[in-house]
This record gives sequence, C-alpha cells and structure tokens, in this order.
Amino acid sequence: MPSSLAKILCATLLAYSSLASAQSEPKSEYSIKEDQAVTGSYIRRTEVTGPRVPVNLPYDQLSPADRQALNSWWEKINDGDEPPFPLGGLKAIIDPIRKGQSQLVDNGELFIVATVKSNGTVANVSMFESPSDAMTQFAAKVLLLTKFKPAKCAGVPCQMDFPFRINFTVRR
Repeated sequence: MPSSLAKILCATLLAYSSLASAQSEPKSEYSIKEDQAVTGSYIRRTEVTGPRVPVNLPYDQLSPADRQALNSWWEKINDGDEPPFPLGGLKAIIDPIRKGQSQLVDNGELFIVATVKSNGTVANVSMFESPSDAMTQFAAKVLLLTKFKPAKCAGVPCQMDFPFRINFTVRR
C-alpha cells in the first residue's frame, strides 16, 4: 500500500510541476486586441491579426515551427541563417503602427522593407505599398526607431532586409 501511495504522490507532484512550468512560459499571441472594449461591452475586439508568427515573443522564444513560418517571408534563407527580428517581438512594430492608423484612419495594405544593419539598427526603409503618404512617413519612423536582433549569416551578424506587411480595414 505505501508504494502505491508514493506513486500517486509522485504523479501528483509531477503534474503540478509541469503545470507550473507551462504557466511560466509566455503564451504565444497571434493578434492584438483593441485597448478598450466598445462601450457597452467587456470584450475587446481583435484589431490586428498576426502574420502566422507570435507578435509578443522575441526571436529566441519562437518555436522551430514559428521560425520556419518567419523564414518563409524571405525568398531564400540558408540553413542555419537567422533573419533580423524586432527585439520586443513583432508587437514592437505592430502596436505603434496600429495606434497611428487609428488616428489616420487609412484603408489598405502597408508593405515596407527595413534594411537592418549587422548591429541591429535600421539603415533605411523602402516603401512598396501604402494606403497614404502620412502612413508611409509614420511607419518608416516606427521602423527606424525599432531596435532589431541582427540577422546571422553563417553564424555571423550581417545586414539583411526585414519585410513587413499589414492590411488596414476601417470598421464603421
């Protein structure tokens, strides 16, 4: 009888320890909700849906599947190479652009590419598509102020472009 009690106790402790470790790991978020719920509701609506990569995690916390999804943004990334990535995760870019868009009230797609130097700073920004000139200027400033984890080519920090797309739809 004592051995079966010990087994149950061990199983219970193991279950609690795995639950505690699961709770300490950050939960992946693939969207950003509005700051406040619409009047008369406690439910915050989703404002931005992430691009198949968690928006709240830095690169070193992305799963192998998330890193593979991120790598698909580039036409070619060699095995073992890493793309540049915002130090605070994609939310560091998406959140300020989302808030700026709420003031600009633009509809349409934003497609912008930041050239990230080997030290993690942005050298320049190229705009390929934007709903307005104001959004172009605003998004470029956000990217220029964002600090990145630099890309790695053959294990060495290198310069690489960081493409970023987001589609704005104004709800009425």
